[in-house]
Amino acid sequence: MGAYSEILLSKCAQFREQGEFIDVRLKVGEDEFAAHRIVLAASSDYFHAMFAHGLKESNQEVIELKDENISVAAMKIIIDSIYSGKIHLNDKSVFEVLTAADHLQVASVVEQCCKYLTQLRFDVQTYCRVIMLADRHSLKDLKEATEKKMASMYKNICEKKEFLSDMNVDVLSALLCRDDLRTPSEHFVFKSVMQWINYRKGERMDVAAKVIGAVRLALVDSKDVIDGGTRY
Repeated sequence: MGAYSEILLSKCAQFREQGEFIDVRLKVGEDEFAAHRIVLAASSDYFHAMFAHGLKESNQEVIELKDENISVAAMKIIIDSIYSGKIHLNDKSVFEVLTAADHLQVASVVEQCCKYLTQLRFDVQTYCRVIMLADRHSLKDLKEATEKKMASMYKNICEKKEFLSDMNVDVLSALLCRDDLRTPSEHFVFKSVMQWINYRKGERMDVAAKVIGAVRLALVDSKDVIDGGTRY
């Protein structure tokens, strides 16, 4: 069955390349992508709903996709993946492809993007970006996999300057609440949090309670808690 599916998909890709049986063109900006309604509907709940429920686009030869999250480059990658079953991503393109694929409800592409991101070598800025993207698009598995990876690396992460400059308050709070946070001690966690707050004390005092509240203060020496604001 798998081989038959591959042959069928390969034939559809061949028809598209040769311009055969094309019955719709997707317009993004000034570019158009030739396609077959049945292939799009089979690959995307977004297009299935568009073509099956009598929307005006169901009979249009050219459908303009005006969503600002869909770029020409991302659309090309998505269409090519729909017809080939393969995807070509890099550390830069994966974010816009995931955003566009989620909007178009192309589950196979979303899955491949999430897999790519979980294997990405993270810095703090990238980590925050992935977590916020996962939250925005309700990608729970991606969020969990990313948080788990970063929890295992917490000691190394919080010793880098990027931790102080780029770590987002919501992302940090969620990370601190994890039971699998790998750290030498709760004192180490408390110290890292106070350093994070003091790095930009003026703007972070408003969120200090939220972050400190995620620390298990019962496991920290009370003197360190009292003196924390000045010692770190």
